[in-house]
Amino acid sequence: MNNMKQHIIDTFIELSKDHKINKISINSIVQTAKINRSTFYYYFEDIEDLINELEKIILLEINEIQKTFYKILLFGINKNIIKTIEDFLYRNEHLLSIFVLKIKNNEFIDKIVDQSLKNLALISKLKLKKFTTKQEYAMKYIINAQLWLIAYWIENGKEIPLEELIKMSREMLTKGPIRQLVDLHYLFK
Repeated sequence: MNNMKQHIIDTFIELSKDHKINKISINSIVQTAKINRSTFYYYFEDIEDLINELEKIILLEINEIQKTFYKILLFGINKNIIKTIEDFLYRNEHLLSIFVLKIKNNEFIDKIVDQSLKNLALISKLKLKKFTTKQEYAMKYIINAQLWLIAYWIENGKEIPLEELIKMSREMLTKGPIRQLVDLHYLFK
C-alpha cells in the first residue's frame, strides 16, 4: 500500500480512538495528518470509502487467522497458535474495535460469516456447495460471539492473558458458555 494512503488510514484509526466514528471528518483527518484536502481525495472519495478500505484490510487478515482458529478447535492450543493470534490482534485490535464496537456493522459480520463458511468447507474438505440454514445460523452465532469476545477483551484493557482468553473461547465453543458462568460439575456426579 502507498505510504501516503497508509498515513491517512493510520490517522483515521488514531482519531477513532478518541472520537466517535460519525464525528470524524475529512477536515479533522487532513489537519491531523498534515496533508492537503486534495491528497485525501486522491486516495478516497469520502469517509465511507476509507471505511470500506479498512473493511477490506481487516477481512483479508481475518481470512488468514480463521485457519488458525479452526486448528484450535481441532487440535488444541500451542505456542505457535498463540503467537499467530497475538500478532493478528496486535496488528488489528483497533480495526476490530472500530467494526465490532464502534460501527456495529452487521454487513461486516455477514461478510465474515460468508468467508468463514467458505474457509470451513475448505479446511474440512467438505464438498458442500451450500450450508444448511441451521449451519449458517450457528456460524453467525459463533462468529458474532468470537468477535464480541475479542473486542470486549481489547476494550477492557486485556484484563486476562491472551492464552486464557483463547482457552476460554475454545471451551465456550466446545462445551458451551454456561460452563464459564457456573460450575456444573455437581450435575454430572
